[in-house]
Amino acid sequence: MTLPHPHLIALRLAATVLLSCVIGQAGWAAAWLGGEPRYAAFHQVGAWVTLAVAIASAVLYVVLRRSAGAVNLGLALGVSAVVALQVALGELGVRGPHIFLGVLLAMLATALTSWTYRHQLPDATDRGVDAR
Repeated sequence: MTLPHPHLIALRLAATVLLSCVIGQAGWAAAWLGGEPRYAAFHQVGAWVTLAVAIASAVLYVVLRRSAGAVNLGLALGVSAVVALQVALGELGVRGPHIFLGVLLAMLATALTSWTYRHQLPDATDRGVDAR
């Protein structure tokens, strides 16, 4: 068994960590909304951690855009934008749209991870490299 290209390993790692942050946020939010107020602080701190991971992931996808492909790049940028919007809605205390958008964010982050794991690098000829 051979390992995937290092670019794919980096992209898959970024997508997995980002999805983990989003899932963690959903768990802390569920606990908080379920009547465990002590989880509000975890959810608030987790929001900033998730935003930092989302931005770092988006930067990685931009840097490796030729390896990532257009769909994955768009998804990574979209996840980053939605996470930023989520942080803003959370800071403003706008709960209804925040919860609704959180569900969509989980779906978007899952799509990013799924597409990234299925993605293969283009052939050398597709990248403009002479195959000779």
